[in-house]
Amino acid sequence: MLLTTVQTTRRSALRRAGFTLLEVLVVVAILVILAGVASISVFRYLEDAKVGRAKNDMLAIKKSYETFYTQQLRWPQDPSEVTPLLEQGQQAFQSPWPGVMYEVQMDQAQQADGTMIDRIYVTCQPPGKPQIIVPDINSGR
Repeated sequence: MLLTTVQTTRRSALRRAGFTLLEVLVVVAILVILAGVASISVFRYLEDAKVGRAKNDMLAIKKSYETFYTQQLRWPQDPSEVTPLLEQGQQAFQSPWPGVMYEVQMDQAQQADGTMIDRIYVTCQPPGKPQIIVPDINSGR
């Protein structure tokens, strides 16, 4: 009788030593849910970083146009004229989104004293997002 009790105790201890399939599935499901929540946050931060990079690139392009105007006393006719002023060269006109380029637009605005000034806008239209515009913050010209 004592031998049977010892054998039964050993068998039940061996059965309880591992995890059941249900316990493993619950743990895997929890890990998948946590990974999904974390990946959504990471992708949101990555998209915000792309927008920040785009704004910095656009500001650099705008400043290169203004520098060209200061040096040459005329506005550039095409983007290749300002590429020597940009650190990335021609690649500076490529946005962080594949296939989307920055566009440079010019218009004129009338100041309070009646004089006309040229304004430069650099725009970008990311897919599925509102248009990003870097406006003219320098009202001296």
